[in-house]
Amino acid sequence: MPGKQPSPAQLIGVGSTVVVMVVGFTVLGWYVDGRVHSSPAFVFTGLAVGIVTACGYAYSQFRKFF
Repeated sequence: MPGKQPSPAQLIGVGSTVVVMVVGFTVLGWYVDGRVHSSPAFVFTGLAVGIVTACGYAYSQFRKFF
């Protein structure tokens, strides 16, 4: 299947998964900050982990098409 164009549904799926990863890890960091009173350390950590995880996921999905 390499070289095949992704369908709009696949692109929407990857995009929504990326958003959920970034927002989810950021919210998790915000929750941990609220519990341990260390704002904004875990928010930034969650954001960074979310971005790295989302980039890895997007790369692994788009690699199928290149």
